[in-house]
Amino acid sequence: MSGRASKTATRYARFWREIVIAVWSAKAAESRCVNYGATALAILAALCASLVLAEDFKTVNGKEYKDATVSRVEPDGLVLKTKSGISKVYFVELPKDVQERFHYGSATPTGKAVTQRIGGETAVDRFAQQVQKKLDERESILQGKHTPGPAELMVIREINFHKAFLAGIAIIAIVLFAIVWARFK
Repeated sequence: MSGRASKTATRYARFWREIVIAVWSAKAAESRCVNYGATALAILAALCASLVLAEDFKTVNGKEYKDATVSRVEPDGLVLKTKSGISKVYFVELPKDVQERFHYGSATPTGKAVTQRIGGETAVDRFAQQVQKKLDERESILQGKHTPGPAELMVIREINFHKAFLAGIAIIAIVLFAIVWARFK
């Protein structure tokens, strides 16, 4: 291989390496897009919701849980979070109205106090939907069902143009080589 051909091959290798890097960085930039404002808003809404849901619980034995937040509703009781810590209160220790509010005795506890809805879905529901959407997107990418974004489409078009251009140049070079070869024979 002559020095000039070597330089050309090196130039093409650099060109293709830059194209691959451009495609890779476009995909990486697209996957790194994080909406920090929405995340902060979801966290703030969850914190505010926990303050709103704090209430006082009094057992039939007279024990009081002040400013308690229902952390979890289980089939046999409530897990309460207070300033003093986390404690579990069984439904049999709570008054009938509290038992009914948390659907004690039903087949599956619904935990309505944890997700009290004010005019629709809670921030936790929206956050869960966003997470599920991102997981579905990633799964579709892994399965090859990904629809490329505008930046990816532009890079793909440019790569296809360069492939066609190089193929045309190669055909012209082969034809010229064949003509020159036939004359020197």
